[in-house]
Amino acid sequence: MRFSSAVVFILCSLLVGCVEPQKDTPQQDVHYILGVSYLQEGNASRALQEFHQAYEVDAHNPDVLVGLGRAYQLKGAFSEAESFYLKALKERPDDPLIENNLGALYLDLQRPDDAIHYFGKAASNLMFASSEVSLTGLGFAHFQKLEYLEAIQAYREALVQNPRYAQAHLRLGETYYAMGKTDRAVGEFQQSLKLNGNNPFTHFQLGLAYMKLNNPTEAAQYFRNVVRLAPSSDLGEQADHYLELLQ
Repeated sequence: MRFSSAVVFILCSLLVGCVEPQKDTPQQDVHYILGVSYLQEGNASRALQEFHQAYEVDAHNPDVLVGLGRAYQLKGAFSEAESFYLKALKERPDDPLIENNLGALYLDLQRPDDAIHYFGKAASNLMFASSEVSLTGLGFAHFQKLEYLEAIQAYREALVQNPRYAQAHLRLGETYYAMGKTDRAVGEFQQSLKLNGNNPFTHFQLGLAYMKLNNPTEAAQYFRNVVRLAPSSDLGEQADHYLELLQ
């Protein structure tokens, strides 16, 4: 599971939402709004088309550049994604939203040191309203390096900023699990589920934790939840495999 797909990416313009283009909206803004809409639908190919049309009108718009970076990242074209993110940062230096997204890209690229650099910069920006996102990314970068104590510290800082950020609870539980602190892991996974009950990865992690605690009944229940929530995914297939083993 790519970490950046788990709510660590932030679009520069948070005003788009469900806004419909108006007749007097500039053409590049229309294409940008449509591009964001396609990203929200998970249609990276259509998003690329719209962002490129916006780019042809204004090649220096950092929001458009970030949109292109995100679309290419979703397509697995990481070199192109990096190029557009860096162009966006050149247009808008020290922007924590762009730095956060670069950190997410470097997680996908398995370059944790670069991710730590950019997540750290974003999280330290006092004007950044979503520092819990960057702190969680920072924690996961340390997790990739097996630096579990540093990861825990970052996740706890994220939860100080936003105690209801489910992703930080999930990743904190994942770290406890890796350290063999399974009871603590279960507590964090359960807290994450209270905040976001439809995340199949959290259910999967709980299934693994209860298997480790020799509680096959609970484990099977959470694996069944994974199959229900994500039946056609790789995670769903893994959960189905564990259910067979538990029978």
